[in-house]
Amino acid sequence: MDRTDAAPGNGKSGLDTGELLSCLMAGIAEFVFIHNLTGKIREVNSAAVKGLGFTVQELLSSDMTAVLASPPPLRVKQAWKNLDTGHPFSAEGIVRRKDGTSFPALLSFFPLVRGEEPAVLTIARDITDLKAAGEGLSRGSFKDPLTGLYNRAFFEEELKRLDCDRQLPLSIIMGDLNGLKMANDAFGHQVGDALLKAAAKVLRKICRSSDLLFRWGGDEFVILLPHTREEDAASIVNRIEDAFRKIQVKDMPVPPSMSLGYSAKLHRWQDFANVFRDAEGDMYDKKISESRKIRETILGSIFSSLAESTPETVEHNLSVRRLCRMLGRRLGLERLDLEKLDLAAYLHDIGKASIPPRILSKTGPLTEEEWEDVKRHAEAGYKVASSATPDVASVADEILSHHERWDGTGYPSGLPGEDIPLLSRIIAVADAFDVMTRGTPYRPARSRDDALREVKEQAGRQFDPKIADFLLENRGKTDEETAEQLPPVRDFTVE
Repeated sequence: MDRTDAAPGNGKSGLDTGELLSCLMAGIAEFVFIHNLTGKIREVNSAAVKGLGFTVQELLSSDMTAVLASPPPLRVKQAWKNLDTGHPFSAEGIVRRKDGTSFPALLSFFPLVRGEEPAVLTIARDITDLKAAGEGLSRGSFKDPLTGLYNRAFFEEELKRLDCDRQLPLSIIMGDLNGLKMANDAFGHQVGDALLKAAAKVLRKICRSSDLLFRWGGDEFVILLPHTREEDAASIVNRIEDAFRKIQVKDMPVPPSMSLGYSAKLHRWQDFANVFRDAEGDMYDKKISESRKIRETILGSIFSSLAESTPETVEHNLSVRRLCRMLGRRLGLERLDLEKLDLAAYLHDIGKASIPPRILSKTGPLTEEEWEDVKRHAEAGYKVASSATPDVASVADEILSHHERWDGTGYPSGLPGEDIPLLSRIIAVADAFDVMTRGTPYRPARSRDDALREVKEQAGRQFDPKIADFLLENRGKTDEETAEQLPPVRDFTVE
């Protein structure tokens, strides 16, 4: 058995509470999650894995905000904290699948103790059919709950009505919201949801009263345009693109943009399925041609957001790059590995965009929940890098592992010793040394000698002893690399 249906046993004979819970999770058709009070998922049943489209590992490395679009995170976390033994809490909400679609659900939360840590058992029951039965075939049952647009099911119904001679020419526009996955990974699903809502608002503003606008699913939208020639559809596409270029959304860290394609059915003998494929192909051709520019724009937005929430980011990054370059040379790295190290050092904290600014700037000690939020930045950075440009994706593993410790007690994976990528081990030393000498909002800066003593003490525990020794042996050369001497970040720049 794996962690999708299993609870850890305690070695007793007979059916204990953990084993009973495992049996119930395996046999129940509803989606079941066990998570801590911050929402970090610990166990999940097979029904949830199959029904939501995630892998087991994706769910176990995420928290409940990845699957709960509603209620709002602050409200639901407060409800979890207030749970009393024997008094579960229930509410209606919206559950999100991996492909971005969602459905209404009845959510039940039960307090649970797993070892010494309080936990929550959450059961989500799909009530789509119950709501449809209550609403009949009204248009309300064909609405996407997040954007308020018509959904794919209603598209299928309307196409039956519109695919006829009297509606010709019948045009279609397909749109794909750019960078939704990167935005979700970098800033959380709340920002992704806000992007979807902003995109829907733009499309509503441009569409005519006779046009029908749908959320197709995930990050895709469709517009059906009866009595519309292909050249008129092209004009509407231009207006939509122009509207996205001009849009300004308050407190939105990533500007919404969309790749669009279009086509038209002009004659009765044309199969609309082929028209649909033509529009879809046109959309994907544009998305591919613009992909790198889009990803670089989003990466630039992430760095801008970090600069606002963590004022030391630019200086810290430059210092870490200098130290990494010095250590890399002392270790005898080849030129390409030095460039890869520089790129990884430049991007090592990109996942901090997912941390609320109030935590990054907090002057007092972090709570346990806040510390869990901070520790997730390595995984968030890995996800952002993996979905970015190929050169950035090449250092995703190094970003993921830069907070692992030599003794195996680091995060997120607890890798020990040389199981940690070499470049991550170099970044770990450089990052820690600069943070100690620079200080944080909650911890004053230490002298260089004091920081070096700490590095020496942590050699073989937190740090690779060989890399720590190189830093100690070259203590007078920590500033030898100027910004001008550092290489340009390979194939990727943020102005």
